[in-house]
Amino acid sequence: MKVWMWPKSSDLNFYNDLLTNSLSGAGMEVKDLKHGKLMLKVGGTRAGDIVHIHWMHHAYQNRNLLLFIVKSFIFFMTMVYLKVRKVQLVWTIHNLYPHQVKYKKLERFMRGLICKFCSKLLVASESIKRKVMMEFGVPASKLFVVKHGHYLGVYKPKGIDCRKAYGISEDADIYLFLGAIKAYKGVEDLIEAFNAVKTKQSYLIVAGKADKQMESYLKRVEDKENMILDLRFIPNEEVADLISAVDVMVMPYKEITTSGSAILGLSFRKLIVMPDNDFIDEYFKEDMVVSYNPNDYNGLENAMKAALNVKREQRSPQYEEVLKELEWSTIAQKIKNVYQGWG
Repeated sequence: MKVWMWPKSSDLNFYNDLLTNSLSGAGMEVKDLKHGKLMLKVGGTRAGDIVHIHWMHHAYQNRNLLLFIVKSFIFFMTMVYLKVRKVQLVWTIHNLYPHQVKYKKLERFMRGLICKFCSKLLVASESIKRKVMMEFGVPASKLFVVKHGHYLGVYKPKGIDCRKAYGISEDADIYLFLGAIKAYKGVEDLIEAFNAVKTKQSYLIVAGKADKQMESYLKRVEDKENMILDLRFIPNEEVADLISAVDVMVMPYKEITTSGSAILGLSFRKLIVMPDNDFIDEYFKEDMVVSYNPNDYNGLENAMKAALNVKREQRSPQYEEVLKELEWSTIAQKIKNVYQGWG
């Protein structure tokens, strides 16, 4: 049995590298099915092989309607071909829908169709499993819950003094937003909330590459006192020192299924502020997250205030217990069992 992984690795996220390395450690042969190569490489598959795709929409989506339809038809025929060759198609559903959807009805149709062709579907939580069942009519027997692994030891510290680099004192309280800056991630709400709660001793660092829409918004922000806008892709070698330098990570996302950023924060044992959702209950324990109702106008402000109180009380959450559940060796074995029909 070969596993054809799309993607096997990524320059933007260590998730795929960690997954494929752990599967190799579990005795699986993992081949690289690079972006755009699915249709070219299916001829090399054999009966019993696995084609495991993560972000399926890249195979059929296009902003041009005609090209969307053409790509969808080609991908449909590819799925038929895999079915005839008795190759298992496995999909890890990271999000119910892509963050950007132009043709919602077509998107829903394609995702429902793909669910029917897939031998197995992987999701990272019970809450996503329920949503997939409801949205696409998928039977529970086809869905397997395997958690997202941790990032322990992945990002190595380089000894950078980030507080000094940003001109922030050692006794200041720092909130951090880290990652690609897009509208759905709620950065506008975060800046508004920070300006409502900030003191002389509190700072907000927004670190990450902004898209054009958000870059334009950030230029228009008038009150930037105690705010650091580091609008670039943060290199992997800087991530550990940056996260280690802050007190609270804030993730005011408008859409959440499973958050790799939250698991990154968990891996660094950082207190997290994020909207209340089922994902929190499945991955975190008490005092690891300060959640808020996203429909509450002052919810984010109050959660940011509360987070600093939790930090000052120096509570000791059970991080080791939680992180042990997210060991990659355990996750690899579970996925291997799913591939082999023992899941």
